[in-house]
Amino acid sequence: MAVETVLMYNCSGEQWAKLRQIFLMLRVRIRPVEADQYGLTLEDLLGRSEEKAPVEEEFSDPMLVFCNLPHEKLDHLLTAMGRAGLPRIALKAMLTPTNRTWTSQQLWTELRREHEAMQAQRQQKK
Repeated sequence: MAVETVLMYNCSGEQWAKLRQIFLMLRVRIRPVEADQYGLTLEDLLGRSEEKAPVEEEFSDPMLVFCNLPHEKLDHLLTAMGRAGLPRIALKAMLTPTNRTWTSQQLWTELRREHEAMQAQRQQKK
């Protein structure tokens, strides 16, 4: 059985302590990803690879990738995050058969594009 894991990007420091507590409380493994690993695939990161694979453009946005979590547990986790008063994390994704071979950089690029499109759509509705 695959281990329930969250890949965490740019979520270090005191303001993220509650987030780590939530993951630990729900028994979800935390895998912090450092900038010099952004060129590794999500699959490699889940394999606990400690390799280095830097990219030309790093990102500083907080980002979470939920891996192997059942939908009920993900819902519970997102609800707990909302109630904890954490800083907003706009870039979140589930691990899928499509994105598992993407690098962190590729996923970040796609999530930013989607987020910007949704923001533009909201602005048009106003």
